[in-house]
Amino acid sequence: MTLFRKDKKSPAFRQELYQLHYRRIYNTCLRIIGNSQDAEEAMQDVFLKLFDNIDNLQDEEAFYSWSRRIAVRTSIDRIRKKEPVFESLDNLSVADEEPDEEPELSVESVKRELNNLPDGYRIVLSMRLFEECEFEEIAQALQIKESTARSQYIRGRDKLAGMLKNKINNR
Repeated sequence: MTLFRKDKKSPAFRQELYQLHYRRIYNTCLRIIGNSQDAEEAMQDVFLKLFDNIDNLQDEEAFYSWSRRIAVRTSIDRIRKKEPVFESLDNLSVADEEPDEEPELSVESVKRELNNLPDGYRIVLSMRLFEECEFEEIAQALQIKESTARSQYIRGRDKLAGMLKNKINNR
C-alpha cells in the first residue's frame, strides 16, 4: 500500500482514497443509521472529517480502524439527532442463550428485518455484530450504561430472531 506516500492534500489522493473505501464506510453508516439517504450523508461527513485530519495519520495500516471509528461515531451523532430510545434494564435478569436452531434466510432478508428493529436495538446489534465493538465501547459511544448496551443487544437479538422465525413460518 503506497497510497499514503502521495501528497495527502492532492485531489488525486483524495479521489483514490474515496474510491478505495467509500463502500465500506457507507455500509458501516447504513448498518447503524438504517436508511440509505442518511447513510450517504453520514458517509460524506466521514470523508470530510478524514480529509481534514489525514495529516495526523502517520501509519497507513491504522487507516482502516481510524476511518471505522469516525464512521461509527458520525453515524451515532446523526442518530442522536433523532434521539433513539434505549430501555434501561438494570433490574431485569436476562439469560444470554443462543437460539436453538439457525433458519436458512438470505442475507438481504436478514438486513431488511434488522432495519425494521427499533433504533436502539439496531444500533447496538450493528455495532456489536458488524463493527465488532465491545460492550464498553458501545456504551461509551452511545452514552449509556454498559448493562444497557448488553441488554439492548440481547433483546435486539431475540427480537430479530423472532422476526426471522415468523418470516420463515409464514412462507
